[in-house]
Amino acid sequence: MDFSDFNNINIKLGIIGLGLIGGSLAKAFREALPHSVIVAYNRRVEPRKMAIEDGTADIVTAEVDASFSDCDYIFLCTPVEFNEIYLKKLKSIIKEDCIITDVGSTKSNIHEAVKAENMEVNFIGGHPMAGSEKTGYEFSNAWLFKNAYYAITPTDRTDNIKLQELIHMVKLIGARPIVIEEYKLHDYAVAGISHLPHIIAAQLTNLVKSMDTEDSLMKTLAANGFKDTTRIAASSPEMWQQICMTNTENIVMLLDKYIKQLIETRDKIENGDGAYVYNMFEQSSEYRNQFGNRLSGNPNDL
Repeated sequence: MDFSDFNNINIKLGIIGLGLIGGSLAKAFREALPHSVIVAYNRRVEPRKMAIEDGTADIVTAEVDASFSDCDYIFLCTPVEFNEIYLKKLKSIIKEDCIITDVGSTKSNIHEAVKAENMEVNFIGGHPMAGSEKTGYEFSNAWLFKNAYYAITPTDRTDNIKLQELIHMVKLIGARPIVIEEYKLHDYAVAGISHLPHIIAAQLTNLVKSMDTEDSLMKTLAANGFKDTTRIAASSPEMWQQICMTNTENIVMLLDKYIKQLIETRDKIENGDGAYVYNMFEQSSEYRNQFGNRLSGNPNDL
């Protein structure tokens, strides 16, 4: 497919799930590929109505059916466990050269399902490192992926031309593609920089709730530091339950190491080891300052 003149590309895209990510992908591609045809599935009626009324989708459907039979690319944008169900439904629907990709935060389960269905030629994993604690189509926007890293995990049978096409499409919506050849490595990495932080934020919030005074003094005094640290605690419980259940081994391993660090820190503070405490903050400050600043249009990127 020639992307040199994307304003005139005739491409059909399928979006399975019109939540925050699916809706934002549809809107981003509507802007980037104005002549594309976008067909979208969603269980709930309201997101389908909004996608038609705001001009994002050309076709909406309440079923994963023949509406997707001539799609060039299909994006699975539902919770992880449902993506596997829709993958199996699409197997008998898609055309021979269609590429199915997903946006799931874990890759092992979907890649294993792809292998089980013998669909490795038709699948390339994906994970945009963008989002918000808000959920639903009503919060979706075309600029969600601007300057965000977008992990791409090909299979052993992925055609390089198709891989390059997907990389180009990711760039068209303003994201920064990064190809990770081994999908298990992806899951290890995101367990540390995404999954564990969500657990920490949730439990820190729950701790303050359980230890707050009767007049909610902690909540009243909570300023930007606490709010920034725990913002992601407001994310979808359903989504994060599924992520924890599908990346369990990596999360448990890192959680064990984190607990050991916390116990050590507690003991050092109790014993008045100021040097340890100083070094802890010095090392974390030095490493944190090495992180690049993502200049996104979305102030709530994850």
